[in-house]
Amino acid sequence: MTASFKDVHDQYLAVIEDEMARIDSYQTVPLFYDPIQYMLDLKGKRIRPLLTLLSAMAFGAKVDEAKYAAAAVELLHNFTLVHDDIMDNDATRRGKPTIHTKWDIGTAILAGDGLMGLAFRKLLQSPRGNIPAMMGRLTETMIVICEGQGLDKMFENMEDVSLDTYLDMIARKTAVLIEMACELGGMAAEANNDSIQILKEFGYALGMGFQIQDDYLDITADESILGKKIGSDLQMRKKTILTILLRELTGSNDFFEMSLPDFKTLMEKYEVPDRVNKMYLEYFSTAYNKLAAIPHNDHTIHLKELTDFLRNRSW
Repeated sequence: MTASFKDVHDQYLAVIEDEMARIDSYQTVPLFYDPIQYMLDLKGKRIRPLLTLLSAMAFGAKVDEAKYAAAAVELLHNFTLVHDDIMDNDATRRGKPTIHTKWDIGTAILAGDGLMGLAFRKLLQSPRGNIPAMMGRLTETMIVICEGQGLDKMFENMEDVSLDTYLDMIARKTAVLIEMACELGGMAAEANNDSIQILKEFGYALGMGFQIQDDYLDITADESILGKKIGSDLQMRKKTILTILLRELTGSNDFFEMSLPDFKTLMEKYEVPDRVNKMYLEYFSTAYNKLAAIPHNDHTIHLKELTDFLRNRSW
């Protein structure tokens, strides 16, 4: 009998938070460290580092061996969030003012750069695993994420974004980080290459399903739960799975001028929610299949519970 998922989440979350707090801040430069600490204090769900910890422990690593890789993953994730908020001009993050809103754009850029540097330094502290190989994966992932953000930015000036192009963008911008989170866990545990590949494929499928679901929740979620304004993607005329499918079905982009209620009505008319739900559930199904190929133990059970949690989320 395993501990409940909530107990496990809270226990490991405390480990991750403690390790992330060890950033050796030199408060003689508060303009650098204060925004970084502010971002870390916002405390999201920490899904990605939790995936790293559980993936590592599924293959025999101890928490104290995997926590450095987990912290590195979350620090890198926060780097992407800070810069995303600047590029998307988002005013809130997790229900609080974004760094560029609370301070200014220059300070936010500096904080994002700092988070990236701290991620690399944290991974270098790992006591186990092939550190050069792990650093290589972190470096490559950072570059691919930037490619994805670049594609997303390019979409702003493209009238016709195909479904395949969209899927390529979210693979780079979102799925690659979740993929790496699981992969680094296997590397921190010194699992064999086949096992690491399974973890990588699990993370990729989970990441793709997560982002497609995220696009849908941007329109349908409860704003107080989501932590940002509902319909912000539509308001910013962003090309998401919803607008791409609607354009394919209607041959028009006129819906960008619609109110949110009218847009939802149009989605229902063309059965877009059903198509989107089917698509993201297929990715989650692939993730479950990959998990089934990992040795069965308490930690893989918790990985499945975490996958269930993500599949059924409302935020």
